[in-house]
Amino acid sequence: MIGRLRRRMTALVLAALVLITSGIVLTINVLYWRNLENSAYEALQTLSLNGGKRPELPSNKPDNKLDGSRNTPPPKPSGEDRAPGNTGEHGSSPPPKPSGGPENGGGGERRGIQSQPGQPMGFSDAASLANSYTITLDADGGVTEWSSDRSDLYSDEQVADLAAAIYADGREYGHIGTQFFRVSKQEDGTALVVVLDQRLEVATAEQTLRTTLMVTLAALIALGLLAVTLIWRITKPVQEAFDRQKQFVSDASHELKTPLAVISANAEALSREIGDNEWLGYIRSEVDRSDRLVQNLLTLARMDRGGLMVKPKPVDLSKAVLSVTLPFESTVFEAGRTLETDVDEGVTCMGDEDLLKQLTVNLLSNALKYSDEGGRISVSLKNRGSRAVLRVWNTGETISPEDQEHIFDRFFRADASHSSERAGNGLGLAIARSIVEEHKGRIEVSSDPDTGTAFTVII
Repeated sequence: MIGRLRRRMTALVLAALVLITSGIVLTINVLYWRNLENSAYEALQTLSLNGGKRPELPSNKPDNKLDGSRNTPPPKPSGEDRAPGNTGEHGSSPPPKPSGGPENGGGGERRGIQSQPGQPMGFSDAASLANSYTITLDADGGVTEWSSDRSDLYSDEQVADLAAAIYADGREYGHIGTQFFRVSKQEDGTALVVVLDQRLEVATAEQTLRTTLMVTLAALIALGLLAVTLIWRITKPVQEAFDRQKQFVSDASHELKTPLAVISANAEALSREIGDNEWLGYIRSEVDRSDRLVQNLLTLARMDRGGLMVKPKPVDLSKAVLSVTLPFESTVFEAGRTLETDVDEGVTCMGDEDLLKQLTVNLLSNALKYSDEGGRISVSLKNRGSRAVLRVWNTGETISPEDQEHIFDRFFRADASHSSERAGNGLGLAIARSIVEEHKGRIEVSSDPDTGTAFTVII
């Protein structure tokens, strides 16, 4: 019981930690990406308003500009030669239409750059900087010219491929891969496309995601171990108290067996001397009732200590159920009820035969106890695939939904008054559930005024 409590508490704590940390990681990365997008679109808007050129920085020196002209040529990509035909100053040249042929400028072939799936431009490592370039499209989406402050990093074919993808996309702004773009329609029907290469920023966002995931995983492991340790320490006193309670129940049950046996023996001896007597009948009745209670307590104590560990072996469940159901017919008949049986032959399972018989007896006793005068009791056993299904049903008093939640608790009785008219101590169904759990099965209850009350065991 305490073990199940610990497992449930651990599962709840770990689930809460996973949800919280996942929410934090998701929020961080979503905000990071939103900030990256907003920054890119703001830069694109500024470039669009400036005709695709970077705005000049305020300076007293007239040559301190970022408009694409430089006093010295831009650096070449590492390990790559400048392509002939690209001046590196504004890189304006009419690129061909997108195709993979060598007749289209051969830009990609000169630099050894190939387009990748989902990344239309296939940039080299030198293109990791946040470069921008401007593309002018005609009314049909063809590239008329393009310019960049780092024209040595891009080929005509790559620019044409991206322009075709942007034209097919149809949006005013957005991004394809790591290329963020903004399209401005011109009065003459052409379009000005400003593109911002955000490969470095996107790579940083991906690295941030990987880092936060790794840190989160490490934190989850550390917090999980801490939670397990704390839960174990918190529940340790409860476990000790529960163990002492089980030990007390076991010891008390053993101690009660001797005086009950003495009382029963003396009552029998007195009965032989004075004959049957009303008062002796009461004594024997209460001794029997107390003896059943002690036996049930001992059974539960052994279950709690794991003394009833089931050693699985094949059991003919059909014979086991019939062996306790048929002798029960006389008891049912004397009580004015009717017993019906519907047991299929050859129903088997893995388990302990004696415990399964006790399970059936407990369910039958409960059905008899709460059935109405002249009512019916039914026992059925069926195969359901690889499972055996035992069902005990009776007419009569039903169990409220509130009581159904506690019907398998120890010492719980649906009649709150604990009327002595119904013999019992509230342990029969608790023992039945323990036996079912020992067999790795489940037990269910359903109760309705129209259909009666049924206990279903699936093993």
